[in-house]
Amino acid sequence: MRDRRMPLAASAVAMLLVAACGGSASPTQPAGATTAPGVTTAPGATSADGGAATQAAPTDQQAGGGGGGGSKPPGWDQFGKVHVDMAGPVSKSADYGFVPAGSLFGGSQGSSLNFTIDGSNEVVSILIAADGKVIVSYGGEDFSMPGATCTTSNWNIGVTSGSGSFDCTATITILASGASVQGGTMRGTFDAHG
Repeated sequence: MRDRRMPLAASAVAMLLVAACGGSASPTQPAGATTAPGVTTAPGATSADGGAATQAAPTDQQAGGGGGGGSKPPGWDQFGKVHVDMAGPVSKSADYGFVPAGSLFGGSQGSSLNFTIDGSNEVVSILIAADGKVIVSYGGEDFSMPGATCTTSNWNIGVTSGSGSFDCTATITILASGASVQGGTMRGTFDAHG
């Protein structure tokens, strides 16, 4: 006969750990108050619902573009990389490595190229539509700049590789708080190969 006390004891320990680690924060905080590690309320910024908007403070990963105090894992750019400079309601400059397994080269008739750093929660996506339009999106824990429409230069997209420069304008920037702030720009260069 199996002893059923062990699963019950493990469940009790798990509940105690959750209770001990839990906590609550005020749902509304004044401008300038800390809302989470590295995230502060931007004075005067408002969200679409009229509440205060937040802006992420740069972390070592954001400043250096990789984990571990700005370092990147070996081989992070073996298939190419993207460099992005974002400005507007938030500012960030970083480099991310190309991810062939999560990308598709379809030439100028449609391509989807994705870049990240292992261990980060950040991704840059370059989408080339069949009509030649280029859309670049950035997503991370602190903010997202989705669907920025771009102009390009030195553009070369094939069926096994691509490179070029982009200059994009985003309609909105979504902050970690969930607030949407109008505008944002994203500029950068990339090279990628499978």
